Amino acid sequence: MRTIFLTGGTGFIGRQLVEELLKEDNMIFLLVRSRSKAIRVYQEKGFFNEAALFFIEGDLTKPDLGLSDEDKERVLRTDIIIHAGGQMDIQATTQEATSVFLNGAKHISEFAKRIHQLKGLQQFIHVVGYMSPFDDDNSKVAIDVFQEGHDYLKIKNPYERTKFLADLYIRQQASALGYPLSVINPPTVVGSSTTGSTEQVAGLGLLVESMRRGLMPVIPGGKGYKLPLISNDALAKFIVQVVKLEQSSIQTYTLVPDNQHDPDISELLGVMSESMNMAAPAISVPLRFMKALMNSGISKITQIPSDGLNFITNRTFSNDLPKKVMGEDWFTKTSVMNFLPAVVADLDYRLMYPNDQYNHAYERNLIGNTVIYQIPGEGKPFILFHGLLSDGADLFPLGLELHEKTGRPVWIPDLPGLGRSPFKRDKNLLDLYLNVVKELSGKATHGAHWIGHSFGAVILLEASACEYLDTKNTITLLQPPVAKKNSKSFNTPQFMNKWALKLATANSLERYLIDNGLFENIESIPKYYIAKVRSSFTSPRIVNTTLQLNRFLSKNYQGDFTKVPRSNLHVIWGDQDRHYSAPVQLGNIDVVPYGHHFPLSHPGKAACYILGN
Repeated sequence: MRTIFLTGGTGFIGRQLVEELLKEDNMIFLLVRSRSKAIRVYQEKGFFNEAALFFIEGDLTKPDLGLSDEDKERVLRTDIIIHAGGQMDIQATTQEATSVFLNGAKHISEFAKRIHQLKGLQQFIHVVGYMSPFDDDNSKVAIDVFQEGHDYLKIKNPYERTKFLADLYIRQQASALGYPLSVINPPTVVGSSTTGSTEQVAGLGLLVESMRRGLMPVIPGGKGYKLPLISNDALAKFIVQVVKLEQSSIQTYTLVPDNQHDPDISELLGVMSESMNMAAPAISVPLRFMKALMNSGISKITQIPSDGLNFITNRTFSNDLPKKVMGEDWFTKTSVMNFLPAVVADLDYRLMYPNDQYNHAYERNLIGNTVIYQIPGEGKPFILFHGLLSDGADLFPLGLELHEKTGRPVWIPDLPGLGRSPFKRDKNLLDLYLNVVKELSGKATHGAHWIGHSFGAVILLEASACEYLDTKNTITLLQPPVAKKNSKSFNTPQFMNKWALKLATANSLERYLIDNGLFENIESIPKYYIAKVRSSFTSPRIVNTTLQLNRFLSKNYQGDFTKVPRSNLHVIWGDQDRHYSAPVQLGNIDVVPYGHHFPLSHPGKAACYILGN
């Protein structure tokens, strides 16, 4: 068994790394500021192992890392040090960055020295960004990084400068004392390939924020410039493989893909723009000019730092060593481009709802680039499709009610362009959503109970008419909007509708919800709902997708229900809806005394109606 001392273990990279390390025969000591908070983080993640994971309270910025005598002894018995600590904050001051990165490097190197003198340090692993100017060829710079470093490195940004000086300092110490050092240079790190979940919004999130606010109308740098990316699970798996190596010297692993497999910035922005349901920029502007423009005062106005452009580069990197460790095709197999749309949508969602608390009853996954939330169970799954002015999370209470009453699995996707799912352009808008039905029906091989609310019901009607759902499946439609009473709310031009959404106040939104019968009264509106909808209108992805689907329902949609089988169809209708009439053409209907959004306002009763209780 290897014993590992890890800094940064509660961070975005560190948590993923701990999960991977626990799959091997490792005992891990994590440096944390608060043991109770760290335990809570890992319990929420679901992989807290008391036999292999130990939390040591301390602080990178303090001498001896602020450890107690007992904890010092535990650290001195470890075999490997992994240093991945320090928050990503490109706006940190020189004093803040020096305290965390340079002083942190000094304090942890002192432990490395003592371990090596006592028992021999098997390996020191340091994770530092791919733009570090130091490598195996130029790391023997004989300067005092504390006294001369800030003048030696002509890098204005304190965050970058001190991180790179810490890299040099750790290399100097390893060289002087003779212990093995592996320096891992990842590019910009994004979320897991299985979920796209990117909690660290300070990296690629800066670019997403610029797009959200209409501040990325051009391509920075143009042809040949790139923003290399890596997922945190690919990075974690790589570090675990390096842990297993028997090192005898200093090695640098740069995890940047080959140029021919790494899209340039224009292609990257094209994918991101499509995911955000926006027009892609077409004009290239030299990077130097863009930085000068940002430094002229635009950064202060937009509150988006110009140093965020420093991660865009036209440099060429050598990645021969990582290929020797992981295989020649590793960069291709782990390419972020395979799931970049989901990453972009996740970052957009986090910027909309910075204080959102995820419901851990649901496991989050990707099917293609569509986000799906799942509760495991026995039997055929309930598959719930949400409507407009909502997302999958709004159906979580209904899904939990159905699961608790039956024990069956629950699957809830975020429909494309809404929630955490990216938009994707398609010749036929509805095909984008029917493809979700096809993908999920392929997973539910023994059939499912499909439940569609509002626009989600339209998707299921169309899927049924197209014979995508066979007799193994049953369908419940909640408030299918197929029989309009009037079209007044859709007659204004798109531009006016867009600004009406963006400028909507809480009071005007509340009036709209009540006047159109989405809720039967103010008391039935969930407490979180109005604030959530207003926040969603800060996203071009949500606004543009909502308007497109609204137009589809109001102008283009002429459903042919003659092919829809009635034998497995159940319709439930809230009679307080003032915009749509009950769809009598679909057969028998169960009428309930609620508004259009009754699955959100009355999930318990909705579950009973669905189950026929």
